[in-house]
Amino acid sequence: MQDTRVSVVMCTYNGENFVAEQLDSISRQTHANLEIIVVDDASTDATYSILEKMARQDLRIHLYRNEKNIGLTKNFEKGCSLATGSFIAIADQDDIWSENKIATLLGHIAVSEDIIMVHAISVRFEKFGKFNHHSTRLVNYTAGRDIRNFLLCNYISGHNMLFRKSLLAKALPFPKTVIYDWWLAAVAVCNGRIEFVPQVLVWHRMHETNATGKAKVKMLLHKQMEEILPELIEIPSVPVQHRNFVLRLMNHFKKLNNHSFSFPLFFFLVRHAPVLLSHKKRRFPWVSYTKHAFISSQARFKV
Repeated sequence: MQDTRVSVVMCTYNGENFVAEQLDSISRQTHANLEIIVVDDASTDATYSILEKMARQDLRIHLYRNEKNIGLTKNFEKGCSLATGSFIAIADQDDIWSENKIATLLGHIAVSEDIIMVHAISVRFEKFGKFNHHSTRLVNYTAGRDIRNFLLCNYISGHNMLFRKSLLAKALPFPKTVIYDWWLAAVAVCNGRIEFVPQVLVWHRMHETNATGKAKVKMLLHKQMEEILPELIEIPSVPVQHRNFVLRLMNHFKKLNNHSFSFPLFFFLVRHAPVLLSHKKRRFPWVSYTKHAFISSQARFKV
């Protein structure tokens, strides 16, 4: 019989306003065979004292605290390395989970050993009860085993995913230049199948201080690609034909350093838009593909 213990890995930093509500939604999961790992990244507010109180009330909560701040990606790396369950679910510190989230995702990943990761839908909100469903209608959620779907962007957020612990043997350590959930999805798709569960299982809170809500420092797309693509191409299990594809894309982006616009890159992106931009769900997809390819082929375009 397959072990169904799930390690929930939550990383916290100065999350006193919302962390109790999130942790409570995890504790209330209908699938009770959980190990809840919480790694606090040297919070300076009341976060840790809140966590200590909740850990005394639920013995499944295992609490850790960093002596100094190590950053989001390294903190999730630490949390994942502490997991002992057969499956791992990632949690932000400020969301709210549907009480059947783990049970639902576990039911889908257990269908086949070939399925290494499953993910569902999250809906954004600022005030609970007022949810923004609009953005979810514009996304084709990724399924399958094609790394080309993950070269330009990642649409599998950490808080939506559940994956087999065996994935960590191939994914750790996380590279410095690729955000942890993008890296996990890319490694997963090279080592098994990713499946999509068409249900809303997470209410994703937007506010000024979380990673999604706050204004981020943008960087040039071609510079981002020069950092990320070399890491993705080094995943040992990338198929040869896809490795060659990544090399061609890398070379196109490198040439943007000396030009304001690249027609070869533009034509490459348009030609391969159905796989590179597979996440885009539009009434007239080729209009969207062409527009995205055009702006991505400009040296000044930032993401």
